[in-house]
Amino acid sequence: MIQNFWLGKIPLWKSYWIIGELLNACVIILIFNLEINYYQNIEIFQNLPLLTFSSLHFINKAFLFIWTIFITIGIWRSAENYNGKFMWIALTLIVLSYRIFTLRELLI
Repeated sequence: MIQNFWLGKIPLWKSYWIIGELLNACVIILIFNLEINYYQNIEIFQNLPLLTFSSLHFINKAFLFIWTIFITIGIWRSAENYNGKFMWIALTLIVLSYRIFTLRELLI
């Protein structure tokens, strides 16, 4: 299933909504729990309601960077293989471009 996602063989709606949003939210919650419980980092909640990734531990930043690249490539490839309306492809690629643009916060 991971290989099918990476190659874009999963339908666009499944790859975007289930992996790109639902699973991604679970991974981010897991990372924030690791920051609080393992690294005792409470700085991530100073700018609520915005979540800041710049104060994450290096290991979590690296994992989140790799994870974001992985899901972005999988969803992008699913969008390229999508045979439906062009509107959905364009909207997906715009959202993915923004996701890549926001990675700059991890590098700060």
